Amino acid sequence: MLRSYPSLLVLLFGANWAVGQTAGSGVSVEQLIQQSFAQNREILAVQQRLAEARGLLRQAGNRPAPTLESNAGSGRPLGTQGEEEYSVGYFQPIETGGKRPKRLEVAQKEVELAEAELTERRRQLAYEIKARYVDAVASLRKVEAIDRIVEVNRKAYQLVEARVQRDDAAPLDRQLLLVELNRTEAQRSVFVGQAQAAEVELRRAAAIGVERPLVLSTAPAAVSMTASTLEELRQRALAQRPDLRAARTLSSQSEAELALAHAQGRPDVTVSAQYARRYSQFEDPVRVTGRGSPLLLQDRDNVLTLGVSIPLMTHKRNQGNVEAAEARRNAAQLRSQHLEITAGLEVEAAWARCEAARKTVAILQGGVLDESGKNLSVIRQAYELGQLRLLDVLNEQRRLLETQLTFIDAEAELVRSTAELERAAGGELK
Repeated sequence: MLRSYPSLLVLLFGANWAVGQTAGSGVSVEQLIQQSFAQNREILAVQQRLAEARGLLRQAGNRPAPTLESNAGSGRPLGTQGEEEYSVGYFQPIETGGKRPKRLEVAQKEVELAEAELTERRRQLAYEIKARYVDAVASLRKVEAIDRIVEVNRKAYQLVEARVQRDDAAPLDRQLLLVELNRTEAQRSVFVGQAQAAEVELRRAAAIGVERPLVLSTAPAAVSMTASTLEELRQRALAQRPDLRAARTLSSQSEAELALAHAQGRPDVTVSAQYARRYSQFEDPVRVTGRGSPLLLQDRDNVLTLGVSIPLMTHKRNQGNVEAAEARRNAAQLRSQHLEITAGLEVEAAWARCEAARKTVAILQGGVLDESGKNLSVIRQAYELGQLRLLDVLNEQRRLLETQLTFIDAEAELVRSTAELERAAGGELK
């Protein structure tokens, strides 16, 4: 029996154990976000919402259209000969109570609200793409890590198999390597499934069809470092978050709608000018013509009429609209206040999560991952000296692999929590 296998040890421990050293040349998360902003149909639909609001703003500035009226009357159809009348009138409604500027203010707030909603949807979409991208890249890095182990175990098993055939190795070592090879291949199958599912989720978030290739970079993502304090991030969130801006805009729009509802309770005035020409023909009851027939008399009148029309209405006629506007204003103010309270809490939670992830990565990188590699090296030397079994080496290799996978998860959590902190703070960390 052989106690040491130098060639086998080269296979088992000569692999590159550094996590994330294989850098892909695939698409970056920033490129995916920009492509999604340009092609995502949900974003395009929200942009149409903004175009709609701008169209309504233009429409809100229109003044009431005047009315031109023309009439013609005749008594002939009813047997009254000689009676005719022609008239033309011009009617101009005049809004009172400042309806037009109030209507313009409501429409302008609607444009600002649509802009804030578009920015908010982009913010949420960017975070979702980042989170799905991190999941996909982490799954790919796990597959790469397990692939290295699977390849090492396959070559090691082939080598031990050949030696067992020559009675240079114990059959137990072959069996141990076979079990380890099958275990790592099963583990690889799980990671491949996770990577495929993560890619589908990323495609869904970025609105990329399956017909388009998607190659991701598996290089470790750069994490933005911020010198800001927790309180500074809270203040930034209150000042910059688009959902807060949208809530505040909706609140001010509700105030403008309430003022417009009060103004609409005031009656508008319609001024008019009419010109009428009347033509009448009738018989003179006394005089007659030379032939003895009644003398026909004619009368032509030109009449100019000026008028003012005011509807008779009270404020109660519009009271329902006023009450509805008050309710919308109160609801908008409550939502805005709620978001202002929860925004700070979201920043605090994201900050705590990010700090915990940063500490975890630092501990694993400085005090666990390197030490696990050193432990494997010591156990390898002990195995070469015949003091330990191959099973001990395989167990330590397994622990090192689990440590690497944990480190990949920790790095992914750090990137994900940093993206969450950016989302909560309303912008990239500087």
